[in-house]
Amino acid sequence: PIEAIGAAIGMFYEGMPLSGISRQLWNMYRVQPSRSTLYEWITKYSKVADRLVADLKPRLGKAWVVDETVLKVKGKNTWFWDVLDSDSRYLIASHLSATRGTRDAEAVMRQAQDKTDKPPKFIISDKLAAYLDDIERVFGADTWHLQGSPFSGEISTALIERFHGTLKDRTKVMRGLKSRETAKRILSGYLMHYNFFRPHQGLKGKTPAEIADLKFPYGSWADIVRGERKTW
Repeated sequence: PIEAIGAAIGMFYEGMPLSGISRQLWNMYRVQPSRSTLYEWITKYSKVADRLVADLKPRLGKAWVVDETVLKVKGKNTWFWDVLDSDSRYLIASHLSATRGTRDAEAVMRQAQDKTDKPPKFIISDKLAAYLDDIERVFGADTWHLQGSPFSGEISTALIERFHGTLKDRTKVMRGLKSRETAKRILSGYLMHYNFFRPHQGLKGKTPAEIADLKFPYGSWADIVRGERKTW
Protein backbone atom coordinates (compact mmCIF):
# COMPACT_ATOMS: atom_id res chain seq x y z
CA PRO A 1 0.00 0.00 0.00
CA ILE A 2 1.08 3.57 -0.71
CA GLU A 3 0.63 4.48 2.97
CA ALA A 4 2.96 1.64 4.00
CA ILE A 5 5.71 2.81 1.64
CA GLY A 6 5.37 6.41 2.82
CA ALA A 7 5.39 5.35 6.48
CA ALA A 8 8.51 3.23 5.92
CA ILE A 9 10.46 6.12 4.41
CA GLY A 10 9.38 8.49 7.16
CA MET A 11 10.33 6.02 9.90
CA PHE A 12 13.73 5.52 8.30
CA TYR A 13 14.49 9.23 8.26
CA GLU A 14 13.29 9.51 11.85
CA GLY A 15 16.04 7.07 12.81
CA MET A 16 14.34 3.66 12.97
CA PRO A 17 16.45 0.69 11.73
CA LEU A 18 15.16 -1.38 8.81
CA SER A 19 14.37 -4.36 11.02
CA GLY A 20 12.21 -2.18 13.26
CA ILE A 21 10.44 -0.64 10.24
CA SER A 22 9.56 -4.10 8.91
CA ARG A 23 8.04 -5.12 12.25
CA GLN A 24 6.10 -1.88 12.52
CA LEU A 25 4.67 -2.25 9.01
CA TRP A 26 3.44 -5.72 9.93
CA ASN A 27 1.66 -4.29 12.96
CA MET A 28 0.14 -1.43 10.99
CA TYR A 29 -0.58 -2.87 7.51
CA ARG A 30 0.05 -6.63 7.77
CA VAL A 31 2.90 -6.37 5.26
CA GLN A 32 6.50 -7.27 6.11
CA PRO A 33 8.88 -6.23 3.31
CA SER A 34 12.47 -7.42 3.21
CA ARG A 35 15.39 -5.15 4.01
CA SER A 36 16.26 -4.94 0.31
CA THR A 37 12.70 -3.88 -0.58
CA LEU A 38 12.71 -1.22 2.12
CA TYR A 39 16.03 0.09 0.89
CA GLU A 40 14.71 0.15 -2.69
CA TRP A 41 11.72 2.26 -1.59
CA ILE A 42 13.91 4.67 0.37
CA THR A 43 16.45 5.28 -2.40
CA LYS A 44 13.86 5.42 -5.20
CA TYR A 45 11.54 7.96 -3.60
CA SER A 46 14.37 10.00 -2.14
CA LYS A 47 15.53 10.49 -5.72
CA VAL A 48 12.01 11.45 -6.79
CA ALA A 49 11.76 13.98 -3.93
CA ASP A 50 15.13 15.49 -4.83
CA ARG A 51 13.84 16.13 -8.34
CA LEU A 52 10.60 17.72 -7.09
CA VAL A 53 12.34 20.36 -4.97
CA ALA A 54 15.28 21.06 -7.28
CA ASP A 55 13.92 24.36 -8.66
CA LEU A 56 12.20 25.74 -5.55
CA LYS A 57 13.34 29.17 -4.33
CA PRO A 58 12.76 29.62 -0.57
CA ARG A 59 12.23 33.03 1.03
CA LEU A 60 15.17 33.36 3.38
CA GLY A 61 16.41 35.72 6.07
CA LYS A 62 19.41 38.02 6.23
CA ALA A 63 21.74 35.62 8.06
CA TRP A 64 22.92 32.16 7.00
CA VAL A 65 25.09 29.76 8.94
CA VAL A 66 27.63 27.45 7.30
CA ASP A 67 29.45 24.52 8.85
CA GLU A 68 30.93 21.13 8.06
CA THR A 69 30.89 17.79 9.85
CA VAL A 70 32.45 14.41 9.20
CA LEU A 71 30.60 11.16 8.40
CA LYS A 72 31.93 7.69 7.63
CA VAL A 73 31.56 6.42 4.04
CA LYS A 74 33.10 2.98 3.44
CA GLY A 75 35.00 3.51 6.71
CA LYS A 76 36.63 6.72 5.48
CA ASN A 77 36.04 10.27 6.66
CA THR A 78 33.79 12.22 4.30
CA TRP A 79 33.00 15.88 4.89
CA PHE A 80 29.39 17.00 4.82
CA TRP A 81 29.03 20.78 4.25
CA ASP A 82 25.79 22.67 4.93
CA VAL A 83 24.32 26.15 4.64
CA LEU A 84 21.34 26.83 6.93
CA ASP A 85 19.05 29.87 7.03
CA SER A 86 19.00 31.34 10.53
CA ASP A 87 15.36 32.50 10.44
CA SER A 88 13.54 29.54 8.90
CA ARG A 89 16.06 26.78 9.75
CA TYR A 90 15.75 25.86 6.06
CA LEU A 91 18.71 23.84 4.80
CA ILE A 92 19.70 25.73 1.66
CA ALA A 93 22.54 23.62 0.30
CA SER A 94 24.74 20.65 1.13
CA HIS A 95 27.89 19.17 -0.34
CA LEU A 96 29.87 15.96 0.20
CA SER A 97 33.65 15.86 -0.22
CA ALA A 98 36.67 13.76 0.63
CA THR A 99 38.64 16.89 1.54
CA ARG A 100 38.11 19.97 3.68
CA GLY A 101 39.54 22.79 1.62
CA THR A 102 38.67 26.03 -0.15
CA ARG A 103 37.24 24.31 -3.25
CA ASP A 104 34.77 22.42 -1.08
CA ALA A 105 33.73 25.56 0.79
CA GLU A 106 33.23 27.34 -2.51
CA ALA A 107 31.19 24.45 -3.93
CA VAL A 108 28.60 24.58 -1.14
CA MET A 109 28.45 28.39 -1.42
CA ARG A 110 27.77 28.13 -5.16
CA GLN A 111 24.95 25.67 -4.50
CA ALA A 112 23.41 28.04 -1.96
CA GLN A 113 23.71 30.92 -4.40
CA ASP A 114 21.86 28.92 -7.08
CA LYS A 115 18.99 28.16 -4.67
CA THR A 116 18.09 31.78 -3.97
CA ASP A 117 17.43 35.03 -5.82
CA LYS A 118 18.83 37.25 -3.08
CA PRO A 119 22.20 36.93 -1.30
CA PRO A 120 22.31 37.10 2.51
CA LYS A 121 23.48 40.12 4.44
CA PHE A 122 25.59 37.94 6.75
CA ILE A 123 27.14 34.48 6.63
CA ILE A 124 28.27 33.05 9.96
CA SER A 125 30.95 30.35 10.06
CA ASP A 126 33.44 28.88 12.47
CA LYS A 127 37.09 29.81 12.12
CA LEU A 128 37.92 27.36 9.33
CA ALA A 129 40.27 29.22 6.98
CA ALA A 130 38.57 27.78 3.87
CA TYR A 131 35.61 30.15 4.34
CA LEU A 132 37.63 33.36 4.46
CA ASP A 133 38.03 33.98 0.73
CA ASP A 134 35.25 31.83 -0.70
CA ILE A 135 32.33 33.73 0.82
CA GLU A 136 33.51 36.99 -0.75
CA ARG A 137 34.40 35.25 -4.01
CA VAL A 138 30.87 33.87 -4.39
CA PHE A 139 28.70 36.63 -2.89
CA GLY A 140 30.88 39.71 -3.21
CA ALA A 141 31.44 42.54 -0.77
CA ASP A 142 27.71 42.99 -0.03
CA THR A 143 27.70 39.86 2.17
CA TRP A 144 29.52 40.17 5.49
CA HIS A 145 31.41 37.17 6.82
CA LEU A 146 31.18 36.77 10.61
CA GLN A 147 33.20 34.18 12.48
CA GLY A 148 31.75 32.63 15.61
CA SER A 149 31.29 29.43 17.60
CA PRO A 150 28.38 27.54 19.20
CA PHE A 151 28.86 29.64 22.35
CA SER A 152 29.47 33.13 20.98
CA GLY A 153 26.11 34.83 21.58
CA GLU A 154 24.47 36.40 18.53
CA ILE A 155 27.31 35.39 16.21
CA SER A 156 26.74 31.69 16.86
CA THR A 157 26.93 28.48 14.85
CA ALA A 158 24.77 26.66 17.41
CA LEU A 159 21.82 26.19 15.01
CA ILE A 160 23.79 24.21 12.47
CA GLU A 161 25.75 22.36 15.18
CA ARG A 162 22.40 21.07 16.51
CA PHE A 163 21.35 20.10 13.01
CA HIS A 164 24.54 18.09 12.52
CA GLY A 165 23.98 16.37 15.84
CA THR A 166 20.50 15.31 14.70
CA LEU A 167 21.86 14.21 11.34
CA LYS A 168 24.48 11.99 12.97
CA ASP A 169 21.85 10.42 15.20
CA ARG A 170 19.79 9.52 12.12
CA THR A 171 22.68 8.18 10.07
CA LYS A 172 23.79 5.81 12.86
CA VAL A 173 21.02 3.41 11.82
CA MET A 174 22.59 3.04 8.35
CA ARG A 175 25.56 1.12 9.79
CA GLY A 176 27.99 2.85 7.47
CA LEU A 177 27.17 4.43 4.15
CA LYS A 178 28.49 2.15 1.41
CA SER A 179 29.53 4.62 -1.29
CA ARG A 180 29.64 8.34 -2.07
CA GLU A 181 26.64 7.96 -4.39
CA THR A 182 24.65 6.11 -1.72
CA ALA A 183 25.56 8.80 0.80
CA LYS A 184 24.35 11.57 -1.52
CA ARG A 185 21.04 9.83 -2.19
CA ILE A 186 20.27 9.01 1.45
CA LEU A 187 21.41 12.37 2.76
CA SER A 188 19.38 14.25 0.14
CA GLY A 189 16.33 12.27 1.27
CA TYR A 190 17.02 13.15 4.88
CA LEU A 191 17.34 16.83 3.98
CA MET A 192 14.01 16.64 2.18
CA HIS A 193 12.47 15.09 5.29
CA TYR A 194 14.06 17.76 7.49
CA ASN A 195 12.93 20.74 5.38
CA PHE A 196 9.44 19.65 4.35
CA PHE A 197 8.03 16.91 6.58
CA ARG A 198 9.49 17.27 10.06
CA PRO A 199 7.85 19.97 12.26
CA HIS A 200 10.28 21.89 14.47
CA GLN A 201 9.55 22.79 18.06
CA GLY A 202 11.57 25.98 17.62
CA LEU A 203 9.29 26.96 14.71
CA LYS A 204 6.08 26.41 16.73
CA GLY A 205 5.34 23.12 15.04
CA LYS A 206 5.92 24.31 11.47
CA THR A 207 8.47 23.00 9.00
CA PRO A 208 11.36 25.08 7.63
CA ALA A 209 9.68 24.97 4.19
CA GLU A 210 6.52 26.55 5.62
CA ILE A 211 8.50 29.35 7.28
CA ALA A 212 10.42 29.85 4.01
CA ASP A 213 7.05 30.37 2.28
CA LEU A 214 7.33 27.42 -0.09
CA LYS A 215 4.05 26.21 -1.58
CA PHE A 216 4.79 22.50 -1.85
CA PRO A 217 1.84 20.26 -2.80
CA TYR A 218 3.14 17.17 -0.96
CA GLY A 219 2.55 16.89 2.77
CA SER A 220 4.19 13.51 3.39
CA TRP A 221 6.27 10.76 1.84
CA ALA A 222 3.02 8.92 1.02
CA ASP A 223 1.94 11.92 -1.08
CA ILE A 224 5.19 11.72 -3.05
CA VAL A 225 4.73 7.98 -3.64
CA ARG A 226 1.12 8.58 -4.71
CA GLY A 227 2.10 11.39 -7.08
CA GLU A 228 4.86 9.32 -8.68
CA ARG A 229 2.53 6.38 -9.26
CA LYS A 230 0.10 8.64 -11.12
CA THR A 231 2.81 9.30 -13.69
CA TRP A 232 3.28 5.61 -14.47
